[in-house]
Amino acid sequence: MRGAKPWFDGHDQPRVPLLGELDERKPATWECYIDLAADHGIDAFIWDWYWYDGEPALHEALEDGFLRARNRDRVKFSVMWTNHPWTRVYPTLHTDGTDGWAHLRDAPDVTLEDAWRSLSYLTSRYFHQTNYWRLNGRPVLAVWTPESLIRKHGIEDTRALFDELRAMARRMGHDGIHLHAPLVRERHGDLEALGFDSYGFYTSLPQAAGLQENASLPDFEQAIDHSRDVLWPEADARSALPMFPNANPGWDTTPRLLRNYQPAAGPVDPTWPGKTYWGDPVMFVNETPAGFRRFVQAAIEFVQARPEQPQVVTLGCWNEFTEGHYLLPDTRFGYGMLQALAEARTGERVRSPNDWTHDFFGVEGPAAY
Repeated sequence: MRGAKPWFDGHDQPRVPLLGELDERKPATWECYIDLAADHGIDAFIWDWYWYDGEPALHEALEDGFLRARNRDRVKFSVMWTNHPWTRVYPTLHTDGTDGWAHLRDAPDVTLEDAWRSLSYLTSRYFHQTNYWRLNGRPVLAVWTPESLIRKHGIEDTRALFDELRAMARRMGHDGIHLHAPLVRERHGDLEALGFDSYGFYTSLPQAAGLQENASLPDFEQAIDHSRDVLWPEADARSALPMFPNANPGWDTTPRLLRNYQPAAGPVDPTWPGKTYWGDPVMFVNETPAGFRRFVQAAIEFVQARPEQPQVVTLGCWNEFTEGHYLLPDTRFGYGMLQALAEARTGERVRSPNDWTHDFFGVEGPAAY
């Protein structure tokens, strides 16, 4: 993030955390984060959880930080089995001038044996935690991409894997498992065959960007309308399972891409802000706390119109600075995104540690952003 540059006039990069560069392996960091989350309306964190080379990976923030925080019970948590390979997808410039994609570690679902080891490990490690998130009494387990398991092992073996995992959870004293699929493309029918309980979006924005024709720089406000009016209803209609809508404070992956990266051959016009010239990232313009508040309100209204399903809205994300979707305060909006979330939930102005941010985003007057 320190090296991120603006790619066009008005491009808000680099993004700088207002609280500083905190070590997320430390309990003190999460004691601060947990209070911020709970005070502004977040009920649970869903943790990306990785397993490579036969053991957990990239888990120190959860194990050493969050789970050792003195106030951890203020916020629930669950894990998302993130079954993708460890790759270097976003090219960065090396010291020798080269760059490129690289496969570093296999996904934990290459074999059913490794999938079972990793899933049974997280089931026994986390489900008994007092603040583990449950829906209808069952611990929530998100599976990043069920399609990957289906493609590698088929529906029958994948269903057997999840059935064995549920049986193990019951033997441990849990009332089964609530399986959630946060990244679903077209195979919604397979989710019911696999025994999933819900599905949704990891993030609505990149999909909503595709609804904006010829938009090199998709507009945040338009994406909110597309999500509410097209994306969520279409996804909801594809399955009888509950669909959880998702709201995001923004999206911008340019910090992960080479400056002026051009995958296609041929000349480019350096004065044109075209996505091909930039390596086809998705980046939004016109994100504001006011827009995010409207996004969250739309998602809440969507689930309230379906009272028979769990009243869940997912948000992406807490700390993804390099993808430009995060709720942590920054030097651009201060605590504005967190305040917008709280106000969307309560309908009232919520004071944050630097309440002066309200005065900077007056689109409806000085008392509101």
